[in-house]
Amino acid sequence: MLTWVEIDSQAIKYNLLQFRRLIGKKTLLMPVVKANAYGHGFLEISKICNKSREVDRICVVNLDEAYALIKAKIKKPIMILSFYENDEHKLCSCARAGVIFPIYTEQQIKILNRVGEMVKKKIKVHLKIDTGATRLGLYKDEGVVLAKKIKNCKNLILEGIFSHFASSEDDKIYTEYQLKQFDKIITELEKKQINIPIKHFACSSASILYNHSHFNAIRLGLSLYGLYPDELSQKKIRLYPALSWHTTIIQIKTIPAWTKIGYGGTYTAKKTTKLALLPVGYWDGYDRRLSNNAYVLIHGKKCPIRGRICMNLCMADITGLKKVKVGDKATIVGKQRERCITIDELSKLASAVNYEIVDRINPLIPRLVK
Repeated sequence: MLTWVEIDSQAIKYNLLQFRRLIGKKTLLMPVVKANAYGHGFLEISKICNKSREVDRICVVNLDEAYALIKAKIKKPIMILSFYENDEHKLCSCARAGVIFPIYTEQQIKILNRVGEMVKKKIKVHLKIDTGATRLGLYKDEGVVLAKKIKNCKNLILEGIFSHFASSEDDKIYTEYQLKQFDKIITELEKKQINIPIKHFACSSASILYNHSHFNAIRLGLSLYGLYPDELSQKKIRLYPALSWHTTIIQIKTIPAWTKIGYGGTYTAKKTTKLALLPVGYWDGYDRRLSNNAYVLIHGKKCPIRGRICMNLCMADITGLKKVKVGDKATIVGKQRERCITIDELSKLASAVNYEIVDRINPLIPRLVK
């Protein structure tokens, strides 16, 4: 194994506890493990959450992810947040296991009601409302109409209603606008004697910055993994990053001055230079924008990336390092001795957001849970 990702399970547990303290005992804590758990390992993180007494439900993006958790014998309630196809086998398996589904079309009501009849079990559903993110979801009048139809289905239980913030990280005015829109539809439903028990809206950022957005459940995404959605959040809660990323030197070579390095010769050595060849490239998720920009840690020292990052390789300058050899560890993200490379640091160097850096780590790279 030349390249691997390490996941600190204690960091995940610590972050869960921090949010439990923030929201209290009565609010549901629902971690989001979609997109390979934000690059941290779908099953690995789900198993940690499954064992945690702080976790009430686990959220996934689609039917395939829900089905995978059922096959992995995850016992916590599972909720799909976004989409699901009309796959009878998977739908029936998920319905039997108590998976909770979103609804934002009339067709979904028909499909799930039929599935509930087939498996002889009532399916819990949550109405997905678009309050301003302009993604999946229903506008107010549509939501009221579909809520009534759900209530008339004998195989469906309208357990919840939810929405999604567009910019809770940096736009307080629009965030408050979205909350008002959400309150309006809840009020409209209650006027028509449709009372929905579970209401959820808050993502990581909103959970930290807007207590009144908690309702009675939060969906914990990025910050589960110890990453901050914005600078203000960082001042209000302490989190520990759970991910580190490492690789191994596979070749060492010394090149003379004025040698061009890599595709396009974008870096020219100005003196005799020693290079470490690393088996990591943009296929693995090491962003090409980090070419001639980032560095790795070898023997606790900063070693700059030289030349363009390739599909499967990159080159680090180890000139001046003593006793370095093939097989030595190079840290892409994480700590070596007194130095540390953070996800946020890489995201700034790549002109990206921290979500991108972790999400794009190739899921085929082994995740080792510590």
